[in-house]
Amino acid sequence: MRRLAIALTGLVALVHLSCSDASGPGDQANSRISITNNASTLASRVTYLDTSIPIDSAHVGYPTAPVPFASATVSRSSAASQAFNLQLKAEVAPPSIGGQVLQATSVSIVGNLAVVSYNMVGNPYLGGVDVIDISNKNHPVLTSEALFQNTDVSAVTTSGVNVYLAEATGDTGFAAPAVFEVVKLVGNQLVLTGNTRTGLSSFAATSVAYGTSVYATSGDAGSLFVIDPTLFTVTSSIALHDARWVAAGGGQVAVVQGTPGTLDVYSESNMSVVGSWPFKGADIAQSKSQLELVGGKAFIAAGDSGVQVLSASTGAVVGSVPRPNPDSLGLSPSVVVTNAVAIDQDLMFISNGEAGVYLAQGSQAFSTTGSETQQTITMRGKLRFGNLQSVNHVALQSGLLIIAAGLGGLKIVQVN
Repeated sequence: MRRLAIALTGLVALVHLSCSDASGPGDQANSRISITNNASTLASRVTYLDTSIPIDSAHVGYPTAPVPFASATVSRSSAASQAFNLQLKAEVAPPSIGGQVLQATSVSIVGNLAVVSYNMVGNPYLGGVDVIDISNKNHPVLTSEALFQNTDVSAVTTSGVNVYLAEATGDTGFAAPAVFEVVKLVGNQLVLTGNTRTGLSSFAATSVAYGTSVYATSGDAGSLFVIDPTLFTVTSSIALHDARWVAAGGGQVAVVQGTPGTLDVYSESNMSVVGSWPFKGADIAQSKSQLELVGGKAFIAAGDSGVQVLSASTGAVVGSVPRPNPDSLGLSPSVVVTNAVAIDQDLMFISNGEAGVYLAQGSQAFSTTGSETQQTITMRGKLRFGNLQSVNHVALQSGLLIIAAGLGGLKIVQVN
């Protein structure tokens, strides 16, 4: 049994102010959450670098010559790889609670903030959230850290005022372990004021997204939940088997279901069904299948089926990128799974678990091609890091790539 934290109901938060920045909210804590806003304390977790990241086009799990793969090609051209300039700007060590190191699980970049979620491998429930100011891409700054007792944080996003968390908890005050939580921001720092939790169904909340409402998913025997962005109460829900990830954009809300892989799309204005379509992949139980909506298309990390690109209007498959061959990498197929994809302009960064991060490129910006247009995608190669752990998530915006490398923490890369 995972140990249980003291329920917050009826407790008064004990707030401890830090003297490191008189203009900021300071460090804060209660019986479940500990927030650090002290700049000097947080700086100890960050290592600044300016190191070039090569892109390997050989021995990366793809054939030796370009081969068509259902609207994708795989290129091993070193000349193409050299066209990219990737600079590792910073590494952020993962936080720890009581000597137990947490693993980075997801990253969300919104405006000048990047928020990162952490959880514990196995027992007990432990989690964390980082807030990183990326207004200066050459010098990103860790501005706030929250550590959670009795709570795993699976995924995170922000509105810039609130940080939204998808969680699993051992708190028996909830009917099920799956929980949605809100932590407030003052500027780029977290505070306890206004913190609230909402119980969901199933064993864990798996993702969260922000649009006209807030959306959350929970896995087996779970649902898609629509949450009021002011009251943080569930206004409606749609039962969905193995709901793994939700994304909102372009007037649509899309959900990836697993076992079997299914894309469900709803109109954000009234949550009416646009369509529900099967896709290849997402058939590994209790696995992650992240989703991005770009240019009317759903880019799905589909486990052992690589990246699948579907029209979010008709479900037509308009592109794909295969998973690298585990055998050629000397790795077990169980650890080479496509679990996240990040899109910016014509670039696609793909998280392939222990195989690492791969770079593919569209023939034009993905946002400018129609939702029914077949996507020409070329694999450029694998990013070569000296000490990259198994990758759980990638996020990309305006030329900044953030990699959640599990127990290896974060890699922050500038992409030119």
